[in-house]
Amino acid sequence: MKGNIIRKVAAVIACVSMLCCATTAYASDTVTPAAATSAASTKIFEGYSVTVLDKTTPAVTIMGRTTDRNVMCFLSANDKEVGAISHNDYNAIVQKNRKVVNLPNGGTYGAPPVDGKSWEEWFADEFNEYRGLSAGSREKAVDEFNTNGKFLYDYQNDIVSLTNKEREKEGLPELTVDSELTELAQVRAKELLVSESHVRPDGTRVIDLGYGENCHYTATTPSGAMQNWMGSAGHKRNILLEDYTRIGVGCYSVGGRIYWVQIFAFDESWY
Repeated sequence: MKGNIIRKVAAVIACVSMLCCATTAYASDTVTPAAATSAASTKIFEGYSVTVLDKTTPAVTIMGRTTDRNVMCFLSANDKEVGAISHNDYNAIVQKNRKVVNLPNGGTYGAPPVDGKSWEEWFADEFNEYRGLSAGSREKAVDEFNTNGKFLYDYQNDIVSLTNKEREKEGLPELTVDSELTELAQVRAKELLVSESHVRPDGTRVIDLGYGENCHYTATTPSGAMQNWMGSAGHKRNILLEDYTRIGVGCYSVGGRIYWVQIFAFDESWY
């Protein structure tokens, strides 16, 4: 059975992409004069085309625009697009500034030039300084955005119940709630505010632990989240994977938006 499990693990990641909508842009050379005093950021973006959509709102991350894979967009804490850069320029900047780190099992990894930051955080910081915003504006924006956030414990139980109902329909055993997986799922739900990705802010992934992960961030009810997951082949595969025995659910709400996470695990003897 473990051979089948290993084969199935490769299919556990699924995530709903977010649509980044652009507004009227103005050229990067019209940024505030204060931006010119940021020598580090001026150097980072020198020779590359950067589009500024908002001069004052801090960026907290950067991600690919789902409507155009050739564009990377800078996003604010409430998912507003505040700037953009081409994917090619993004890659060129990464290659130019990456710090080569040796991996324990051989090979190398292109880490951000600043220790303790993900590429998403580093790009957001540089873009903020490029526009003349103060250092630490990204952290402040995230902290302010988190102020009204809360975990939705009742919704966690609802998601577990709905998940087991879907498994029951297929004649599969129900999943038991695991406290450690629940704690991890709660952390992951909050991390989605910073990076709506299966790659965590520290560069790791839940799948690296041998777990499966479903993420969602558009539904406002447990039934809505489950409907979206069951309508996606990758998410549905996780929910109905026969060999999973445990589950943890995280639900985190900020400003009326809810971040949903399911984490699945095999029997403890598998690890």
